[in-house]
Amino acid sequence: MLSFFARDFKENHPFSSIHPPGDQSMVPDMFMLGSSEGGLHFALEKGLGFVFAAHLAPQLAIPVLRAYHANFKPSSYLTEPQSMLATMVITAETEEEAKYIAGPAELMWAQMSTGTRNLTFPTPEEAKNHRYTPHEELARERNKDRFVIGSVGQVADQLTQLAKASLVDEIMIADFYPNQESRKKGHELLAKELGLSQGNK
Repeated sequence: MLSFFARDFKENHPFSSIHPPGDQSMVPDMFMLGSSEGGLHFALEKGLGFVFAAHLAPQLAIPVLRAYHANFKPSSYLTEPQSMLATMVITAETEEEAKYIAGPAELMWAQMSTGTRNLTFPTPEEAKNHRYTPHEELARERNKDRFVIGSVGQVADQLTQLAKASLVDEIMIADFYPNQESRKKGHELLAKELGLSQGNK
């Protein structure tokens, strides 16, 4: 992608004959998405923005994102570091309701973590009535840091703390709501709680 926009493929590269139309200065914001130090090193080497998938490696999120800020050097892409943290967020008006609608995501991730295949996304009621095996319960406990779950006030506080600790400019929400109704309500509640209006970050 970098060579495509810079039009600097090596002569022997299979894409070297591609000549994209338009102004060469029209380069979109470029971010490296990672969940390990490998992504960090690439972002730093190229001077790119960096997005860390905290729902995949929650324990690494803050130290890796802080390392990105500490070691960033200006490049042709950015003069200052730009970073995001991606995490799974499920919220509702009350903590009890949030935990209920988060049940399907927690169950699915617990089952994935224990090697279950051919999974279907359960309903909240199926998740509520599911009897966790000892292995699933252990995986569920280990997975807790992958999620931010709670009332809208609790979630807003946690996201604010995460943003400050990781020095990110934005938080990206990975969406695992069980249905469109709870998804729309959760996003609207959180936007209102954080003082966001349509079109704002």
